[in-house]
Amino acid sequence: MAARIREKDWSSTALGLRQHWPLELTTTLGLILDSAFPQCLVWGDDLLAFFNDAYMGVLGKKPDALGRSFREIWAETWDEVREIIGAAMRGDASFHENLALELERGSGPEKTWWTFSVSPVRYASDRVAGVLVTAWETTKLLLAEQEAVHQAHELQRFSALVPEMLWVTRIPNQVAWANQRMIDFLGVDPTTIGDDWPSIVHPDDVQAIRLRFEKALSRRTIFESRHRLRRADGQYRWVLVRSEPEVGSDGEIEGWYSAATDVHDWHLAMESMHSKEELFETFAHSSHKVLWIVDVESQQIEYLAGDTAHLWGEQTGSQIRSWNDWLATVHPDDRDQQIDFLPRLQAGELICEEYRVIGDEGQIRKLRETLFAVSDSAGNIRSIGGIAERIDAPDHQQVYLVGFEPGDEARLAGRFWRRGFKPRIFDTVDQFVKIASALQAGCILFCVPSAPNSLGRILGALGARRSAFRTIALTPEHGDAQEVRSLMKMGAFDVLPETGGAEEQMLRTVREALHALTERKEANAAGAQSARERLAALSPREREVLTRLLTGLSSKLIAKELGLSPRTIEVHRANIKDKLQVGTMSEAMALAASAGLT
Repeated sequence: MAARIREKDWSSTALGLRQHWPLELTTTLGLILDSAFPQCLVWGDDLLAFFNDAYMGVLGKKPDALGRSFREIWAETWDEVREIIGAAMRGDASFHENLALELERGSGPEKTWWTFSVSPVRYASDRVAGVLVTAWETTKLLLAEQEAVHQAHELQRFSALVPEMLWVTRIPNQVAWANQRMIDFLGVDPTTIGDDWPSIVHPDDVQAIRLRFEKALSRRTIFESRHRLRRADGQYRWVLVRSEPEVGSDGEIEGWYSAATDVHDWHLAMESMHSKEELFETFAHSSHKVLWIVDVESQQIEYLAGDTAHLWGEQTGSQIRSWNDWLATVHPDDRDQQIDFLPRLQAGELICEEYRVIGDEGQIRKLRETLFAVSDSAGNIRSIGGIAERIDAPDHQQVYLVGFEPGDEARLAGRFWRRGFKPRIFDTVDQFVKIASALQAGCILFCVPSAPNSLGRILGALGARRSAFRTIALTPEHGDAQEVRSLMKMGAFDVLPETGGAEEQMLRTVREALHALTERKEANAAGAQSARERLAALSPREREVLTRLLTGLSSKLIAKELGLSPRTIEVHRANIKDKLQVGTMSEAMALAASAGLT
């Protein structure tokens, strides 16, 4: 802009040649040309305009404004700014914030907003020579604020329509916003509760919520919980809560967006059906049968339920969509008997037959199937039903899942079931311990955070039968070598990470554990006599120590119980290993258990 001022012919203006310009004009020009703020200098009675490069954005596509009258440049808004410029020319400075002006800058009339200051520029004699305008367009900012207000209003209206309770939490435990439905439910504004949130939760649910939230916080995953909240009338109601974390650019959680649905009536209805659910669950976990119904006309399968993976394998079983899909898996030598069953069913026959199918990787499997006709109200056969089961499957190996989250345990149980295992779920270690002595031999898979000293309690509950089980621990502290060593020393078959896509590794480890158990069972018969002979070499006190180790007691607790020092117990442990000819106490306890020591 400085170059344009130097190159312009000013002789025809009231200012005349540039070398005759007053010092006040050239000084002020030097200041605005060096400024990064949009500035315009209006000079003399003709209001001749000078401006810097930053002010070019204010002008837009207007014709060359340099040296023209400010009145002409902004003719479309002169009525709004006339008095402001006039007051400055009379010596009165002013400041204007978000003043609305409709401008024409080459793209048609546009409504804009401006924040600007207007200051008089004086001669040395104190007479006003011109006006300095420093302007900043606030159109985008103001429109954004208006849109934010509009969106907040829309959110308020929307949040009042949805049946859910909604709220936003900032770390730590500070509710920043809640919808009216949430406030009405609680009878108090959640933004005033802060760290006292347990006061609105049923006391029996507080600890479970803490554990689930800590896990979601550490994993940076969605938090889900079904628990009871205290309503304004004092009644506790079951709600389903889902919270999604807001993760900042640094990877840290900055807050949570949450929704809660009142599921109290549904929960009570489910509880009333609890016995039926248990019956159904027992059936689902004790049967690999598949129930299917085929539409006679379309040959499409209308209903398919059960463990198709057990019949064909996961890949083939997932592709069964129609009767033709089913028929394609039947062994060629057995296919004819499957094609002509319809006339027999229409004649009222109940068909029960055995045939072979080809499953995953070409495996041949033998099925038994019962077929029956499904008639409509008029007696016409519209569908054919069947119940199929595999009759050549090997015995299922038992897997016990202890202390997992509800969603995790259901998913894992399904995977084990489809892989030919027989899973059984225990929500807590306490549930497992109560009936441990009556359980079939198998593999125990437990989550370490489920309870303090979980492994010790599990092995202690098994007592002399611990050799009939293999125990695998899942821990979030898998990277902690001391934690892993401690669990292995206590008697874990293996220690796996709780997270990180370890399910396939878990399945492999369970197979290895059960295989080792089978080999151990075969070896136990031959080794039991040898174990009893080695145990005979122990002193009475050493047998007392070993018996208590089998119940899961630590050396410190054994010392306290027997009235000995911990150092003495360590000496007994060393003697036990030497006399039993084993390298570790885990081996010593396994040998004692195989010999029936209790």
